[in-house]
Amino acid sequence: MTLRVLVADDEPLALELLVALLRDMADVDVVATASGGREALKAIQVHRPDLLLLDIEMPGINGFGVVEALQADDYMPLVIFVTAFNQYAVQAFDKNAVDYILKPVDVGRLEKGLFRARERLLHGSKAQLLSAITAMGLQQGQRPLSVQEALEHHSEAVGRLPVRQGDAVKLLELDDIEWVDAAGDYMCVHSAGETHILRCTMKQLSERLSLGPFARIHRSTLVNLNKIIEITPLTKGECLLHLDENTRLKVSRNYRSSIQHLLV
Repeated sequence: MTLRVLVADDEPLALELLVALLRDMADVDVVATASGGREALKAIQVHRPDLLLLDIEMPGINGFGVVEALQADDYMPLVIFVTAFNQYAVQAFDKNAVDYILKPVDVGRLEKGLFRARERLLHGSKAQLLSAITAMGLQQGQRPLSVQEALEHHSEAVGRLPVRQGDAVKLLELDDIEWVDAAGDYMCVHSAGETHILRCTMKQLSERLSLGPFARIHRSTLVNLNKIIEITPLTKGECLLHLDENTRLKVSRNYRSSIQHLLV
């Protein structure tokens, strides 16, 4: 997933360095910069970033003041504080910061902070999705199909995956499924721009999809190998799979062998 980031720092050189580091990283889009708290608040309203990288000691409204102002709004991005002073750490995490990075910024430390932000965004979006599913089920008396129920009612669905869609059951062609990720006791099946929900375990779904060109690239992620258009090597034996402009999936080191035949 691409992180849309806003950077705020009143020191021009520090701001320039941080932006340069971010622009060298995959899946990071610096949507705006600000040299103070007031400017940051205005830019946040315009650009609606996913993540703020905030200096703490800024003139006018400091980094904590920016977060406090946002808490009164209906929009709250994630926050990583980037500062030269370590005495603010406890207060920073009291503001529910994702991370706290000391200057001078180390690239590896910054990457770790961005990884945490992605994880929080991903888990948050899954939680919202599952909450909506639960609410829909309570209202309509429906729930996602389990693998066993799908097979019992659609034994003819060889090479296709049955999923609930409204009052009906839709049969997804395996070749059309792009990727799958786990969300608690549910699987999120991504196909043709839509996300379908199936109630099962990753092991059950892996067995069901064994008829298609799928590989497990993480303990909670499956990908259709035919949908990969580019592979970017990362550090520590990991790599990034590009499915389209907006979809990038990380292959963990433990599952690298599943796509080894695609690497030159």
